[in-house]
Amino acid sequence: MDFRLIVLSLSLWLIPAYGDTMTELDELAQTVYQYPNKTLTQISALEQRLDQEATSEENRLRLSLLKCEAFVQLGENEAAINLGRMSEAKAKSLKLNQLSPYFLNCMAAAYIDYGDLRQALTLLDSAIYLSREQQQPQSLVNGLMLRGKIDTHIESQSSALEDLRLAQDIYPDTEKQRPQWLTPPRPYVQLAMAELLRTKGLYNQAFNNAKGALDSEQTTGKVRLTVLLTLAKIAHYNQEVKFRDDMVLEAKILLPELATATELAESYTQLAEIEFLRGNDKSAIQLLNIALNTFDKQKKINDSLRANRLLANIQLANGEQALGTELMQKAIAIGERTNQFDELVYCYGILSRYFADIGQYKDAYQYQLKRFEMAQRSYEFLKDTRLLQIKAQLGRYQQLAQDNQPKPIKLDAHISDSYGLIGILVLFLLLTLFILLNRIRMPKTPLQVSQRDEPMSTQEKMEALLTSAKQIGFPITILLINPSHLAKADVDRLLTRLSQKIRQQDILLSTSADQILIMLPFTSLAGAQLIARQLSAIIEPLQNGARVSMGMAVMQHHDTLSSLVKRASVDQLSKYSGQQAH
Repeated sequence: MDFRLIVLSLSLWLIPAYGDTMTELDELAQTVYQYPNKTLTQISALEQRLDQEATSEENRLRLSLLKCEAFVQLGENEAAINLGRMSEAKAKSLKLNQLSPYFLNCMAAAYIDYGDLRQALTLLDSAIYLSREQQQPQSLVNGLMLRGKIDTHIESQSSALEDLRLAQDIYPDTEKQRPQWLTPPRPYVQLAMAELLRTKGLYNQAFNNAKGALDSEQTTGKVRLTVLLTLAKIAHYNQEVKFRDDMVLEAKILLPELATATELAESYTQLAEIEFLRGNDKSAIQLLNIALNTFDKQKKINDSLRANRLLANIQLANGEQALGTELMQKAIAIGERTNQFDELVYCYGILSRYFADIGQYKDAYQYQLKRFEMAQRSYEFLKDTRLLQIKAQLGRYQQLAQDNQPKPIKLDAHISDSYGLIGILVLFLLLTLFILLNRIRMPKTPLQVSQRDEPMSTQEKMEALLTSAKQIGFPITILLINPSHLAKADVDRLLTRLSQKIRQQDILLSTSADQILIMLPFTSLAGAQLIARQLSAIIEPLQNGARVSMGMAVMQHHDTLSSLVKRASVDQLSKYSGQQAH
């Protein structure tokens, strides 16, 4: 009897303690994005207390997850990666597989901050797969949001749109999930979508999307500061000048709330970009110099690259060619050392535009060639990663198919089982016959004519054709013609002649004054070269017999329309430079 009383007393004592721990973890999850430094202090205190108390391994792992995310928010990427790797291994050993995708997302976020997109994408694909398998909408939303931000950065807009739309659709399910682990604030998902819309030139939609994040209950502390700075930048592009200035003013008031030098330096870089857009170059330069001093002290290489690139752009805009070029070369050196080809595309693009604006076209052309070379290397770099991910997914599906193979029917089954099966089949046949007789007796109603959807634009047709080609497996080649040297009337005449010459299945699109695209479905590279020679005969008379440099690119599995056009542009430039050399 005494033993039972002791057990009962212990259970009554432990239940409130367990409940208190769960409540504390829920409260920390609500503040880790908004006040990461304060949350990290509370996590350390809770860790010390739990070391002296009995608590579940799930609670300890959730605490590790919150600590990992706090490290990411504070820019402590190395600590986040190490903690995430150890905790993910521990979750596997304890067979708590539902926690694995959360730690993979945390490590991926740290690698994104490092600029290592290849490693981040590998982790995110695994996290998204496991989130679906383990039915974890909270980690799925985070993984989709992070992957969408990467795709926006590397201009894979269709993939980014798909991921971010899915993240927005799933977000309501995160509130119903039990048990709760960790969900990114909804405003961050809204901002990711707004940034994508801005890069697509849909400034008004981007502005309204970002503005919706301002009134959320989660928009406090660091989250509010991020919303204000992002919204100010989008407001500038949407020509909402007063609104932009109001956002900048409130952001400056909130800056002192940031607890660490790294957070402050990151916000200074964002604010400097907006000040540059506003024309306050002196203020932008001061902010960037402070930020760079912090980044150099703390060895934040990726942040240093972006700050140097922005500072170089400002100096070049102010006519400081020597200083601007020196700063840009420093950013380029970091990018080459860390294989950040996507960042190098921006660096060479700024230099190319600057030298073109001051009339030094030879230098501008060389930097443009460098830009296209970096775009090609970035594409190849990420393509290899995607191929490895597809192979890994295929291996998982094959293993799953083998595990779920139907068991062979035993011939020595009991006769009673056979009778039962026959009875079920007879009932099924009778039910089917009854349904068919009812349908025959019912009067036939005229079929409703479905409403016709709005016709697709030419660009949408091209993107749809690319999707079909990937699914079915037929080749597509794209031709790119640069008509910038032709008169406007000759360009119109050229488009008419091309539309009459191309095949019925080919698609012709004039995107701008210096770009005509022809998509050739069911056409290999050899076939496209033959068609290009035939089309050259149409173009040459309009340019006084000069040779036509026509770029072409064959679709590969991970191509989007944007990446396919970029590779065709690189091919066209290389052919043009070859002609100039001769």
